[in-house]
Parts: sequence; structure tokens; C-alpha cells
Amino acid sequence: MKTGRVLAWIVAVAVLGAVFAAYRDPHTVVDLATRVWSCF
Repeated sequence: MKTGRVLAWIVAVAVLGAVFAAYRDPHTVVDLATRVWSCF
């Protein structure tokens, strides 16, 4: 059970790191927002 909890923390930190890295480049955020908006 402890291994699963550690793995979940590692995945959560990796996802947050990817999100923060994406926000360092404004063009990436605008491109992502455009792609999401085009779904509607």
C-alpha cells in the first residue's frame, strides 16, 4: 500500500511540473487554450 502511495505522489509531482513548465512558454498556453476552445 505504501508503494502505491509513493507512486501516486511521484505522478502528481510530475504532472504539476509539466503544467508549470508549460506556463513558462506563453505560446504553449495559448495554443493549448485554442485547441480546447475548438472542441466547443
